[in-house]
Amino acid sequence: MTMRFGLYDIPLNDWALNVLKPAEWFVTDDNYKYMHATAVNKKNERDYYVGDDYRKQIMDKGNRHDGFPEVIYSHSFSFNNIHLSDEGKKNVDEIMDRVNDALGSVLANFCLRRNALFSVYPPGGFISWHNNANAAAYNFIFTWSETGEGWFKYWDWKTNSVIEMPDVPGWQCKAGYFGAYRDPKESWCYHAASTDCLRMTIAFTLDRSEMSLGLQNEIMDDLSQ
Repeated sequence: MTMRFGLYDIPLNDWALNVLKPAEWFVTDDNYKYMHATAVNKKNERDYYVGDDYRKQIMDKGNRHDGFPEVIYSHSFSFNNIHLSDEGKKNVDEIMDRVNDALGSVLANFCLRRNALFSVYPPGGFISWHNNANAAAYNFIFTWSETGEGWFKYWDWKTNSVIEMPDVPGWQCKAGYFGAYRDPKESWCYHAASTDCLRMTIAFTLDRSEMSLGLQNEIMDDLSQ
């Protein structure tokens, strides 16, 4: 099976930026606060969960690591993990309509069917080291950053080192493959992210077939040309 190793920065054209524009509602006027933040009790432990010592612990587990991140300090809009504040409950219909409209627009235009992550990270927010081996797939990760004071890091097997991909103000996109444990080790994509400013991440996946690799290439062209 042919697969893509590593992650790639995809420059976004005006069409892609226009499609993503509705999602900016969530980072306007603190609308993301309608959802409770997850793992608030861990927010002061960010340096540990995105640091090298913790990364080494996760990598040393091999396939005993289930693939999920242990800690995500963010406001999550995932449909299977919705945390509503009291104020948000009064406005849930309107909020979910906006979520559906924003996601539906992106899904339809990018021909992507699975929303894997929809989160807003407050300043100090983070997602701990993990590898998504439990959900192997070709993927696109769209990130919006208020001031660019954040980053995405992943382990590069070619250089045996951590690669840092700095955020930029506004939108950016990464594309790659998160491998399963039955795939070559080089495809196991250990990664983490952190931010000192408001940050939003919307991730979509295809599947792990060669057809999806070809479709990913086509979508990358559509996003950047």
